[in-house]
Amino acid sequence: MVSFKERMMMIMKRKTSLALLIGSAILISGCSDGEDGKNGEDGKPGGDGDPGTSGLHIDMANEAIATINNASYADGIITVDFELENQQGVGLFGLSPENQYHDFRFSLAQLETTQGSELKQWISLLNETTNDEGTTFEQGFEQIKNCAECLVDHKDGSYTYTFSTNLTTAPDPAGVVFEPALTQRIAIEMQFEYASGHELAENAHYDWIPATNSTEGVETRDLVTLETCYTCHQPDSLKAHGGRRLDMENCQSCHNGIVTDPNAVSVELGHMVHAIHMGPNREGKDAEGNVVPMPYTIAGYGGDHAFDYPAFPTKPFMDCATCHVDDENLADKDLWLANANANACTGCHTDSPAQHKSDKNPALTCTDCHSAAVHTDHKKPYETAEAYDVEVSNVTINNNEIRFDAKIIDTNGELVAKEEVYKQGYSKPYMVVSWDVEKDYPDYNQSPYSERRIDIKDDTKATWNADNTVSVVATMNFPTDIASRSLEVLPVLKVCFEEGTMTRTACDADNAYPAYVQTDAYRAVLSDPDAVVADRRAIVDEATCFGCHSKEFYHDSNGVNCIACHTNDKSLKGNGTADNGVALLKSTSFMYKAHKAEGHDNGHGGSGTILKTDCTTCHSAVEGWGGKNYGFELGRNSGQAHALPSTQKPAAGEVVETWYASSDVAACMSCHQKYMSDAAMSHMRSNGGYFGANKDADHMVDVNDAGNAKDAKEACATCHSPEKVMEHHGFSL
Repeated sequence: MVSFKERMMMIMKRKTSLALLIGSAILISGCSDGEDGKNGEDGKPGGDGDPGTSGLHIDMANEAIATINNASYADGIITVDFELENQQGVGLFGLSPENQYHDFRFSLAQLETTQGSELKQWISLLNETTNDEGTTFEQGFEQIKNCAECLVDHKDGSYTYTFSTNLTTAPDPAGVVFEPALTQRIAIEMQFEYASGHELAENAHYDWIPATNSTEGVETRDLVTLETCYTCHQPDSLKAHGGRRLDMENCQSCHNGIVTDPNAVSVELGHMVHAIHMGPNREGKDAEGNVVPMPYTIAGYGGDHAFDYPAFPTKPFMDCATCHVDDENLADKDLWLANANANACTGCHTDSPAQHKSDKNPALTCTDCHSAAVHTDHKKPYETAEAYDVEVSNVTINNNEIRFDAKIIDTNGELVAKEEVYKQGYSKPYMVVSWDVEKDYPDYNQSPYSERRIDIKDDTKATWNADNTVSVVATMNFPTDIASRSLEVLPVLKVCFEEGTMTRTACDADNAYPAYVQTDAYRAVLSDPDAVVADRRAIVDEATCFGCHSKEFYHDSNGVNCIACHTNDKSLKGNGTADNGVALLKSTSFMYKAHKAEGHDNGHGGSGTILKTDCTTCHSAVEGWGGKNYGFELGRNSGQAHALPSTQKPAAGEVVETWYASSDVAACMSCHQKYMSDAAMSHMRSNGGYFGANKDADHMVDVNDAGNAKDAKEACATCHSPEKVMEHHGFSL
């Protein structure tokens, strides 16, 4: 074996031999006649190398934020400088016309004003025709894929794009003439849809006057904000055209004053939004002059689409302030009051205003004859009734009989008369009696709300005295210890006003318009006059409900106190039939109805009003709610039984039954039951949750399902924290 020392000696010997060999070669090549050789010619200078990159390649980004920094104009050509970056501010380079996934485009629109009028409208440039006759138009775009040489990538997230269209020489199909002295809007639309399923979408806009290159103090058109739309909608539900259109400014640019569908139906933003939100209430006249339903119907790439479903769940319908908020940051917040745009008016009023066009009113300016105040007058009865009060006093309960006195008081302290209190059909002036307020109200099986609602215009239960006070006597099934429990008497009644006014009137008058009184419920513990009755759990931000529904909900509206009637264990009712003909059932509890209400439940994705994952629409964090305790914290409502159907996807011949579920299980199943696997349902059971019909070993005898639901010891909160619950729904807390 060779030792380490011997191996090192051999290596050194090899190195010495190699050095001698190289030295000999040098000496041999150095032999000459003694004269130095001539210097060689200087080499040619190298060309400029490709610029280096700085940042992150855009195909590696999880999100992209676009900003237009500058625009310039010369000889009919617009050049725009913009940048793309991620949320950390890192520039995104690599945008390329050759990349098949890089759908990146620009639109142009100019703001035109009507002389002698307050009307100002965005009008699109780069227009394209939408029908064979060339008489209808939509906004066109410049796309980077159509002009590779137009785009310059500066390799650091900044870019320059030069429009290929010469705005002074290119003919516009709609005849729009580019005016460099007007406000112009450049808008970016970016939507990358990779084969992996990853998407990048972004909008940006830039308003400026090309003639002066000014961006300060330019004329604009700001009537509403996207944040106001989010009162009812959410970002996901407003991602239009496949997720390409995200910002209000981009919507305004495309849905402008000259664009229509191929049938010449206007899709101008004001007209379209008003028409869509009329839903099934929109009417017009047919060829024979008959008033018929006329839902807004437009022709799209997928065929005709009629907006004939409930689309604006507010009453009064004409509560324009739902969208047109009094926001000082909106330069044109009062422009809608001028009714300057008759196209917006016809969104709601269909063809009726067109019949008014005459020599007197050739421009069809609605305010020539109509005051904009008519749109706000509809709210006056509601705003007046909001300030009314209902006082309940002298409450006693003996042997299942409750007695109390009540009076309805206006803002001047005067009492409302019996004939001024509304009663017709389903709408009755109720006093709803409840208990166990802090425990989600009484069990439905103990005392259904049909027994707890007292009609104060029912002479068998209420007496109207000469001074307009009301004396009530009614019986119902009270718990034996009712005196020590929280008690609530909730007034749910309408008072009649002359339509569009604050003046109260008898409800049989021709112009009578009923509006709900909004007043606090009477709450007390009869055995302890000093007791403070706890409110129901703070779960829903009531302001968000009114923000979408306006002054009145569908019925029995006094605040958001629906659970006083729609208790957790309220019975199920019919819900049509499944595709295979099996009769379906649905729960009528407040939670289940709120989660399943039409417009509240739009499936697992796609466009809609409120998407399933948008829990924060109603469960909003409000100061004083105890941090994250606003509907996402599980385990806070044990001891409750919730009624729900046994299945939402029955097999042929299956009978849908009433099940009872424990609280956390019921909340999850109200949305997810249709999609839940057997493994998921088993998981809930194994962690203490209860649902379903328990039967004995022979599957013959029902046991107390509601009792089992109440006794369940749910452990969901151990793993499913509020943060994790919201993470599953696409949000972070």
